[in-house]
Amino acid sequence: MRNYNQIKTVASAPPRKLIPIGKVISATGLVLAIVGLFSALSSSANIYGSLSLTFLLFGLFFFVDGLLLVITASKQQEKLLGLHQSILEDDPQIAASAEEFMSQRKALTQQGEITGIFIVHNASKDLYYVGHSTKAIDRAAIQFLGRGNCDVYADYKYGDSFSVRIIPLLGSGYESLNEFKRAAIQALETADEGLY
Repeated sequence: MRNYNQIKTVASAPPRKLIPIGKVISATGLVLAIVGLFSALSSSANIYGSLSLTFLLFGLFFFVDGLLLVITASKQQEKLLGLHQSILEDDPQIAASAEEFMSQRKALTQQGEITGIFIVHNASKDLYYVGHSTKAIDRAAIQFLGRGNCDVYADYKYGDSFSVRIIPLLGSGYESLNEFKRAAIQALETADEGLY
């Protein structure tokens, strides 16, 4: 079974946006530290000396904080890209074109519903829709019956090519469907995939 335990927490901002922010914070800290150091070296033991020490300490703090943000966001982005690969390239429990999926959905539900996420991919426009449900097969089918996402249905109705992937929560490493869905969406965003 695939290992979706690659990432357990999802940051509020995508890591690719945090990396440049961390670099700016780090560079600002470095400038403050250098200014504080040169001010401390050039001034004698007066009020400017204590102010220089304050600049130096704040600069070092911001420099280290920025570096930690860059390192953490880079690691998280790497994990999300690994999850992206797992979701879209490893074998899910169900993977089929929309037509195959719709023709076999009754047989699939008779085998037992799946609690998990479903990923609907519009191959014509290269857009993804991620959903979750305790009845993922039925919920994915609804997208093609006009009772789900209206944009997905409109594209399907007008002939775009779709595929469906259903990945169970059980064995994913996630504790809740919401957490699993958020991680899947963020993994797609990290890889610059388009979303509905």
